[in-house]
Amino acid sequence: MGKKGQKGQKDVPELYDEVKKRVNLALTPSGIEGLDAIADSMDLSRSEFVERIGRKLIPVNVSSLTEEDKQAIKKP
Repeated sequence: MGKKGQKGQKDVPELYDEVKKRVNLALTPSGIEGLDAIADSMDLSRSEFVERIGRKLIPVNVSSLTEEDKQAIKKP
């Protein structure tokens, strides 16, 4: 349940009250490596890590960013 390497049953909710839906993200190899490193450090799968960010269970504090920070993030 939410652990890397464990597969759930199709159309059966595991941790939440709804079934996960497949989506695709396009990331660079460096982005994937960084995402995986963070997820691994929390003993989560990549998918579950992103799920928890989306549910605001893992905070991403964008409110503390300055306008300069936001502009720097927008530029590759």
